[in-house]
Amino acid sequence: MLSEFLHTYPLLLWTLLYTAAAAIVLSLMWDRLKWWWLNTWYAFPVIGKLARLSKDLHQSNDGSGWFKSERTLCQDYKAFIQVQSEYDFEQRMTYLQKAGDNGRSTTPLAIWVLVIGFVFVEAQGFSYVLAGYTVPGASETTQQYASIGIAFIISALCVFATHFAGHELYRSLKIRRARKDWIEEGKTHALHSGSMALSKPQHGDDGQPEYTQVCNRVGKHASFVVSWVTLAFVVAIAVGATYVRVQSANKLMDDSVRMQKSELIDQRSATGGGLDMGQPMLIPEADMQSDLAADGKAVDEAAQYDLHGYWVTFAILAVLFVALQALGVLFGYRWGFAGENSKEAFKSLGKGKFQTYGDVRTAAQQFIDKAQNQLENLQQRMIQRHAEEGSGKAINPNRNFLDFLDGADHQQSEYRNRQRRAMQAEQERVRDDAERAQRASTARADAAVPAAPASPVASPAPLASSALAQSPSTDQLLRARTAEVEAAIRELDRLVGDAEQRATYLTSLPDVLIEEVTAALRERKESQQAARKQRLSQIEDLL
Repeated sequence: MLSEFLHTYPLLLWTLLYTAAAAIVLSLMWDRLKWWWLNTWYAFPVIGKLARLSKDLHQSNDGSGWFKSERTLCQDYKAFIQVQSEYDFEQRMTYLQKAGDNGRSTTPLAIWVLVIGFVFVEAQGFSYVLAGYTVPGASETTQQYASIGIAFIISALCVFATHFAGHELYRSLKIRRARKDWIEEGKTHALHSGSMALSKPQHGDDGQPEYTQVCNRVGKHASFVVSWVTLAFVVAIAVGATYVRVQSANKLMDDSVRMQKSELIDQRSATGGGLDMGQPMLIPEADMQSDLAADGKAVDEAAQYDLHGYWVTFAILAVLFVALQALGVLFGYRWGFAGENSKEAFKSLGKGKFQTYGDVRTAAQQFIDKAQNQLENLQQRMIQRHAEEGSGKAINPNRNFLDFLDGADHQQSEYRNRQRRAMQAEQERVRDDAERAQRASTARADAAVPAAPASPVASPAPLASSALAQSPSTDQLLRARTAEVEAAIRELDRLVGDAEQRATYLTSLPDVLIEEVTAALRERKESQQAARKQRLSQIEDLL
């Protein structure tokens, strides 16, 4: 059915093929095409972007001294440069190693092309199976379109289901191996000590076993739901398609046998009676019936042979269909990542192109050199135009592309710090509101309790109930202790510059509170040092 459709519409076939080929080429060379077009558009004479930017002699309003045209050029070229410090590079490599995804990659484009080919082959086979059964009573053309559409839907579902099933098997089997190692070790350590996202320092679980490091990044719960559903779907399609094929073959053979027997009867009748119907029969009736029975038996035996051949062929097709789906599961198992952030780490490492930090610097240097060359050309044109027109401010040719990258990175760091401080302030406000609401609720509850009547002997049961009702919960105690620690840290920050007063205030706190405040200050200092180290590393890389 599909071959007939494509034979009827060859232009559509070639259009689809050329479109698919163009899409594949564009996807493979998209980054290179964007880079080529940027340089070409900047170098284009008269109407090129470099020629137009050189006419803009207005400075930006941020007080940095950069001209708007300089910023525009640097911003365009900055989009092609992946700036990351050596610390970030090592963090991403460590994440992939601890997640067990080091050395893996995304599904190659050639594999996807092969999978798409499977879709076309399966769709063509299904279109023949479904023809005549999709829209009963409709015209032949409508049935062809319906069968082709449903066949493509079934094939696409098989492709995606098997791919995700393979990925689920890879992830779940990795979790099972980690759990097995954990049980064999006697469960002496925690299987999962906490989620280790890519944004967190990856050395936080260095001292923990390998299975704990894997579960911290992959997860601790294995699931085979998609795999079982895919298996049931594939088996149902294979059995259903085989059943439809067998029934179609049985119907075809019954019609063929009936037609051949009818032709034999007609032939025997014509032969036995001769040309003149008035003449007596030359062959006795018993002999003619015996000959017809023998010929009919021969036709039935030939039909059975053909039918058995159909059945074997259909069984082979079913096995081939299941094998193709198993291959799709294998592709999903072979490529892809188990870690929750492994794909992001892989992309940050140049999709497998960067194995060392030197590779990162080498790849970025060619973009930086080209951007610096274009910036110098722009500055020379702006200086020449300033000399010709005598308007605007003088251009400083000492600004370079690395200065722009450093300033942009500094602005991003400041923006992230402001966001973090605003989020912390909002969390503190919500926590204070909750504490005030809790205190007000407790005060109302205390005010609503009626005074106990005077009696010579106090009843112990009501006192115990009241004490139980007034005892704070663990959550309330934890919030109160957190509020005390934060208040102490704010007071210490207020006393910055007077070490003696800070020491006096800290020693005046309870011992338990001193330990918690000290731990919080130590954690904050380590976080600041790590951020400062990362910042210095980035500056060193840029310089």
